[in-house]
Amino acid sequence: MKLNLEFSPPFNEITKNVFEVLEFDKELTLNELIDYFGQKYGNKFIDLIWEKGERGVFNKLLSIIINGRSYRHDKFLETLLKDEDQVVFIYIYFGG
Repeated sequence: MKLNLEFSPPFNEITKNVFEVLEFDKELTLNELIDYFGQKYGNKFIDLIWEKGERGVFNKLLSIIINGRSYRHDKFLETLLKDEDQVVFIYIYFGG
């Protein structure tokens, strides 16, 4: 399975990439992908995901977009990612 990933600031400062293509042996959930990034990039990446380090509570500035759709529901972490899915990690900043 191949995933097409996009990392906006501040994620790309950690990944050193804006775009990345990863291949896995099987389909995985969004939760498993986040765990993978925790192992690959460490706590700095994970700290951007969770609100004040509390696993399961997404940071308020975070938007994870899967195939052009951004959504947050109770089962969001269980979303099954499939071959060729596009996953974007982006922070929504406001102000000027």
